[in-house]
Amino acid sequence: MLSVAVAVAGGVLTWQHWSDATTFDPATSRVFGVIVGIEFVAAGLVAAVLHVRRLPDLVPAWVALVVGVHLFPLAPLLRYPLLYVTAGLVTLGALVAVPVARSRSLPVSAVTGLATGTVLLATALVSLTTVVA
Repeated sequence: MLSVAVAVAGGVLTWQHWSDATTFDPATSRVFGVIVGIEFVAAGLVAAVLHVRRLPDLVPAWVALVVGVHLFPLAPLLRYPLLYVTAGLVTLGALVAVPVARSRSLPVSAVTGLATGTVLLATALVSLTTVVA
């Protein structure tokens, strides 16, 4: 429920500030596109390989790892230092998800989702409070 409230609040703020200045210009937009493109291809290719190798349970941890790593170059591009913290925590969560899940007989997706979701929700809350404040 909290995530829905944060999403709605973010949507309202986006709508209210739609015409405000942005970090994106043609150069940053191009770099952003390249970073996201690399993320998408890396996540998709390895996910496909994991499926072919009959290891689909590892896909969520892999995708979370790619998301975490891709946030590192986005932090300076977007001039948002909080993304370094988010990147580190999402990456760490992805790296520990498999051993933690296996040691406790839990689905990897559950551990990955809990770690990644918590970090991303906390980042969204902090971001909203800094925009509203």
